[in-house]
This record gives sequence, C-alpha cells and structure tokens, in this order.
Amino acid sequence: MVPEPDNTISWPEVAARLAVARNYWLSTTMPTGAPHAVPVWGVVIGHTLYLYGERRTRKARNLAADPRLVVHLESGDDVVIVRGTAEDLGTPVQVPHVVRALAAKYTSQADQQYLPDTDPDFDVVYAIRPQSALMWRLSDYEASQRRWSG
Repeated sequence: MVPEPDNTISWPEVAARLAVARNYWLSTTMPTGAPHAVPVWGVVIGHTLYLYGERRTRKARNLAADPRLVVHLESGDDVVIVRGTAEDLGTPVQVPHVVRALAAKYTSQADQQYLPDTDPDFDVVYAIRPQSALMWRLSDYEASQRRWSG
C-alpha cells in the first residue's frame, strides 16, 4: 500500500532514525545495470548521512560512474529506505569532522581498525544527498507508514 499524502514526515525525522543505526545497506548500480548491495558504516551529522570507503572497491567505482543509490537499515521490522545520490567529498583528511564523528560512533577496539583515520586504504567520504525516503514499522505497518520527498 502506498502511504497517503498525510503520512509525510520531515527529513530530520528520517535522519534521526538513520543516526541510531550501526550498519546500513548501500545499493548502487554496476556498469551492466545490475544492482550491487553491500553493508557499510556511516554517521549522521546534523541531518546528513556520511559513508566512506575505498575508491578501488566496486561500490566506489559504481558511485563514480553513477552516483544514484539506495541506503536502508538492516532491519525488515523497522524500515528506513532512502533514495538519493552520493557526493564525493574527497579523502578523510578533507573532512575531519566526519572522521571524528565516526570514531565517536564506532568505539570498540575491534571497530578501530576499520575507521578511515587508521587505515589509509579508506580514501573517499560521501555525503548522501537524499531525494526521497520511506519508513515503517512492521509491528504497526498501516499506521506507521511515512514518506519524505525533497
């Protein structure tokens, strides 16, 4: 069922739901047109979701060729799906506030090795520029459906 027009939400509400997630799924498009999905880490600062990675990876090459994406939470019970584009902000050194926020979010000793300030292979940071979002909770599907459009 498509949400009714009165089921709209604000982007800050969507960003707040994204902010509490540990992991995200990122879907991009391969040169063949096939979808490509991978789990990623990220952080919300203000109302912007930032993701990072390595330029040599399939996801980064896909985004360089076509910045359109879908990002969603891991859960099928507490759903947030965002469609938008990725803006390449350059290397982690160029966005130290994002690196600091990631370090504050992923604090375990095991996490530290995967943060962009400790591994030089992580050489690109993206700001996600949302175009639309859908949210719902399975436990209250009909009443909880919400949408946002930028």
